[in-house]
Amino acid sequence: MLPKSYKPDGSYELIRLGSDNDGGYLVDPESIKDSAALLALGIGRNWSFEKDFIERNKIKVHAYDYSIGAPYWIKHFFKRLLSILIGRLFAPIEAVKLYLEFRAFFKEHAVLFLEKIGTTSGCDTNLNQAMERLDDMPIFLKVDIEGYEYQILDEIIACSDNLSGLVIEFHAVSENKEKIENFLDQITLKLIHIHPNNNRLDEEGDPKAIELSFSKSPKKLGDQFICPHKLDQDNVPRKTAVELRFSEI
Repeated sequence: MLPKSYKPDGSYELIRLGSDNDGGYLVDPESIKDSAALLALGIGRNWSFEKDFIERNKIKVHAYDYSIGAPYWIKHFFKRLLSILIGRLFAPIEAVKLYLEFRAFFKEHAVLFLEKIGTTSGCDTNLNQAMERLDDMPIFLKVDIEGYEYQILDEIIACSDNLSGLVIEFHAVSENKEKIENFLDQITLKLIHIHPNNNRLDEEGDPKAIELSFSKSPKKLGDQFICPHKLDQDNVPRKTAVELRFSEI
């Protein structure tokens, strides 16, 4: 069961950006319109959120992901090449096509930094440094950095007045409930949506990862939080959907 503070205080106007299932997020459309830049932390093989975002608002995009340099794409191609052995004859072609789309997007529409975001030894860049590279405010911030989000929560809180909106995925939720509650208590943005990642559950049946959406000035539609939202999709379609449970205290 998740703490009561994780539950939005009502329903808000939302749209979906990004791919079906994993990679898509529900956001406030006004926060997109009001953004002067997009800062995306964590890309992997899915930049559909960033693509959809700039189709609605053609602004500067900076993206950070240290893991998707040339070695990553070489390894990805050879994995798909081997998958021919299990009947996936077109997998190598699809891998090449995806790589070319990746190259085109980050050449024409966004700047990619192959840097690890965080504050501990081994990290290349912290959030403050990443924001300093963007001259335009306010910024829409996307954070999906596989656990490193906990290193930059204080920085997000400190700069939240300069954010138009935020989507963030929290990992290992059960081990970090207090950190998340503290973040929710201090950030100046409004929590407008929560979505459970149904890929893995903890021992109590709660999601190990959750996606939270925030906005500076969202449009409230009602006082009742509706979950799942009609635009929500399971991250992993083949797995059972997760029903969110919140404490009353």
